[in-house]
Amino acid sequence: MEYFKHLFTNISNFIRAMSPSQAIMLIGVIAGVIVGAMVMTNWVSSVSYSALYSNLEASEAGEISEYLTEQNIPFKLSDGGRTVSVPSGDVYKVRISLASHGLPRSGNIGYSIFDQSNLGMTEFLQNLNFRRALEGELMRTIMQLSDVQAARVHIVMPKDRLFAKDQKEATASVVLKLKNPSGLSKSQLAGITHLVASSVEGLKPENISIIDYNGNLLTSQSESDVLAGLTSSQLEVRKNVEGYLEKKAQSMLDGVIGRGKTIVRVTAELDFQQVETTSELYDPNSSVIRSEEKTEETKQMADKTEEVNESTDDSRVESSITNYEINKTVEHIINSVGNIKRLSIALLVDGIYKEVEGEGGGTELVYEPRSQEDIDRLSAVVKNAVGFDGDRNDQIEVMNIAFDNSSMQFEQDKLDQIYKQEFYYEIARKVGMVLLAVVAFLYLRKKVKKLFMSLGRIVSTTPQGKTAASAAAGGEGVNRDVPVVEPEKRQPKLIDQMQGAAKDRPEELAKVIKTMMIDEVGS
Repeated sequence: MEYFKHLFTNISNFIRAMSPSQAIMLIGVIAGVIVGAMVMTNWVSSVSYSALYSNLEASEAGEISEYLTEQNIPFKLSDGGRTVSVPSGDVYKVRISLASHGLPRSGNIGYSIFDQSNLGMTEFLQNLNFRRALEGELMRTIMQLSDVQAARVHIVMPKDRLFAKDQKEATASVVLKLKNPSGLSKSQLAGITHLVASSVEGLKPENISIIDYNGNLLTSQSESDVLAGLTSSQLEVRKNVEGYLEKKAQSMLDGVIGRGKTIVRVTAELDFQQVETTSELYDPNSSVIRSEEKTEETKQMADKTEEVNESTDDSRVESSITNYEINKTVEHIINSVGNIKRLSIALLVDGIYKEVEGEGGGTELVYEPRSQEDIDRLSAVVKNAVGFDGDRNDQIEVMNIAFDNSSMQFEQDKLDQIYKQEFYYEIARKVGMVLLAVVAFLYLRKKVKKLFMSLGRIVSTTPQGKTAASAAAGGEGVNRDVPVVEPEKRQPKLIDQMQGAAKDRPEELAKVIKTMMIDEVGS
């Protein structure tokens, strides 16, 4: 510290000894060195940029900029944010890195391939371009999903056959590169499958395969099986029904006797058989004439035995046919699927714990079972909550048993201990910060005070060489204002006080010495 103090003092004295022209020259040299250093630094650090991609969409430019920022790669945006530039030496390396992440996404071929007209294109090339365009559009759409980083789509569209039995079905395969290693959910996979199936004519969802970049099959063959899919949906419906009923019963019990005092489990047997019934009912008591047919026939016969006597015989025949229509009722009934056939309910109820004085004078918790009346009330609450029906042969089992809360109590004590430790640690940390701030303030205050005192001494002190030079130059008529150097004031020590007393009061000092000599002789 003393070295820097003397160095600062010498520099200050040197500057004061300089003439105004010399001081101006020194300032100009220092400024020139600083400006030259800045120019050299900018020239050395200047980097030439080259266009990485141009004519980008705003979303794609944002994704590329975000990736470059994460990789700490310098870049510039121009042309309204549509052109991204990077250092010239890193263009190809950055392009390869972005391509591995599926960027930019607009590089895929889409329906824009038909913007270029080619008169000599054959039907085969037109179909091929159409398939490529369809694959590219599906790739763009799938890559818009938040969990998909890159995608490839391959579609096989068979030729039309003359006979239907010879016609083959269209197939497709999708390759996905996912952002999260956890993968996609079943609903997301089903959405991608139906998206591709709905975009290609004649493509069925069961003919679509989805895999990831590691070759793992994401869509299983069991999902395309009707029976397997139905069984999976049945199990899902059953879980939802049981969970819904358990939640209803548990919420009511928690409100009655408290949380953690009861456990409810419900097993639901559902009817998934779909029955269609068609019946025709006839009512014999109600008849309506639908049609009626009447036939009348007349016959006339003459018997002439003599010329004078002649007899005639007339015969008439009538017939009637009447058709009646009986009322008929036709019923077509389809039973609903997923009806509850039977419920099995299990209910565990904890008892009552009372505090009892122990032998050592402390309190202990003693378990007491609940009364049968309370058990019946709780059973009735659960029955009403889940819709218990004895006609369906529903069953309920209620058991009053003591719960094992030892592990819960251990965890609670452990959490309380952790909370206390964190509480005391937080208090100690705050107190330490306050003490550290106080110590730092006092230390800085002391150092600042010493700094100002040193600066005051430097300003008020003049070198001896300069004083002598000023005295010598005084005869030549050069008048300069030289500050007067005052000796440093210090506190008087014991020796200084004795010397001052000897000079001021010698008689008293002689008496003191004489007294000391007499005491020494007498002893």
